[in-house]
Amino acid sequence: MKTIIFDVDGTLLSTEAMYMQSLIQTFKDRGIEKSYEEVYRVFGLPSLDGLIKMNAPEPEKMQLEWQSHYKDFWHEVKVFNGVDEMLVNLKANKFILGIVTSNTKEEFRDNTSQFDLAKYFDQFVFAGETPKMKPAADPILKSLNDLQADPQFAMYIGDSIHDMQAAHNAGIKFGMAAWGVRDQMIFNNQADYIFKTPQELFDFAMSNR
Repeated sequence: MKTIIFDVDGTLLSTEAMYMQSLIQTFKDRGIEKSYEEVYRVFGLPSLDGLIKMNAPEPEKMQLEWQSHYKDFWHEVKVFNGVDEMLVNLKANKFILGIVTSNTKEEFRDNTSQFDLAKYFDQFVFAGETPKMKPAADPILKSLNDLQADPQFAMYIGDSIHDMQAAHNAGIKFGMAAWGVRDQMIFNNQADYIFKTPQELFDFAMSNR
């Protein structure tokens, strides 16, 4: 293993509560009541795609309204335990690290600036930079190309089935960030690797380099 590409939400950052509570508030502003479980079904999708999937009225306008509420719930965002140490150690051992996220560049900046995570990564692919986003292969293929990485020695780490599908569509292995997964059953035993902790991921990378 030489190249490790990461998702952000639910993988590096615990952002679920921030996104879901702000989405619930966005619907509530329009007089629509949504439960946490209802909005959670679109967690991990690009925000506009999620709204369209939920048949939201005026999805483009609602996307802006949703994003305007992020700041109200930023106190909910945290780095998962062990992620900082994992990234420090991967970087120190010369692994090539990339980001493929459904966040826009602005969302990524707002969500991660307080944690200074960007310094660990060699390359980033944000929402809107490829013709299609996850679960299509496009963003991971762009990342591999930009990093000049051999797919045979690359892995994508994520927490959703969209992440897994994107990795497999791009022809690389998928590692489940189980520390950020609520229900592993939805992966239907199709994840190539399951990592219970960031330390397990680092140990695996070191023993398979």
